[in-house]
Amino acid sequence: MSKTTYRLHYNENPLGPSPVVMDRIRDHLAGLSLYPHRDDEALRDCLAAFYGRGVTPAHLFSTYSGSEALDLIARVYLEPGDEVIVCGPTFHVYARTAEWQGAKIVDVPLDNQDFSVRVDAVMRAVTPRTRLVYVGNPNNPTGSIVTRDDMDLLHMGLPDQVTLISDEVYHHFVTRPDYPDSLASVAAGRNLIVLHSFSKVYGLAGLRVGVAISRPDIIDRLARYRRTFHLGTLEMEAAIAAVGDPDHVARSVAMAERGKKRCYAAFDRLRITYWPSEGNFILFRTPMFADDLAARMADRGILVGSGSRFGLTHAIRVSIGLPEANQAFISALEHILADES
Repeated sequence: MSKTTYRLHYNENPLGPSPVVMDRIRDHLAGLSLYPHRDDEALRDCLAAFYGRGVTPAHLFSTYSGSEALDLIARVYLEPGDEVIVCGPTFHVYARTAEWQGAKIVDVPLDNQDFSVRVDAVMRAVTPRTRLVYVGNPNNPTGSIVTRDDMDLLHMGLPDQVTLISDEVYHHFVTRPDYPDSLASVAAGRNLIVLHSFSKVYGLAGLRVGVAISRPDIIDRLARYRRTFHLGTLEMEAAIAAVGDPDHVARSVAMAERGKKRCYAAFDRLRITYWPSEGNFILFRTPMFADDLAARMADRGILVGSGSRFGLTHAIRVSIGLPEANQAFISALEHILADES
């Protein structure tokens, strides 16, 4: 009998897509021989009605994943020799897409205690060649957020030639009351691009649907680079159906919150340092090299994310799974630590 493998390394939704989404996909399978709509008007209309708060279809543009949105942003804004600011440890695609355009990456590391953004340090790093500042909110892999006050300081302090990119693909999982309302900032006309995704709480990572939210003039610049038929029929229909099932989102968020609390309790009992997370994952400190612990976890059928890819040689990011997956992770960690003692 094959060993069960638990995927706790990609921050996926273990509940999968909503049943409503699966029904919508099945309803459209017979039409796969037909080309999809040339634009994303139906999805933008749906999202504008869902978001409210002054967001209109003109504030929205869908992409083939959040990573494609980052690529489009870099292509629109950057030329060789321009500079972008990232706050590591963070999602590597920010730097990668900027480097493809010949930009210089300026890393302003997060605070080494709580992984908060050091706003003053970001401001000091800005030069006349700075074009973009990227923040993950919540940040991957730390689970930390940029607070409302810090986001306001960034908006007020960054010069006009600098556009702030707020990657909020995990925003559904946030519980802190000081999380900023970025959509209201977009509607107010701030120099801001917000990224959302259907890969996380909606459970549609395999269909690759992202959304860029910004001022209409910025969206127009991004949309000029779109491919013909840039979203397929199933992607479009699945995304629209997902927005229409808030109960599935609520179940997914509640499951992640319960799973985090269970893992926190286990870490406390095992005296393992961890950072409370506003995502559907947790970063924790490891007593051995992260790659070694991840390999030993994999031998037990538990796939976790080594922090070494983020420069964190003694940290692991573990996604929250179904209860049995969380328990399997905790049990494996207990056994590995016992073997080391």
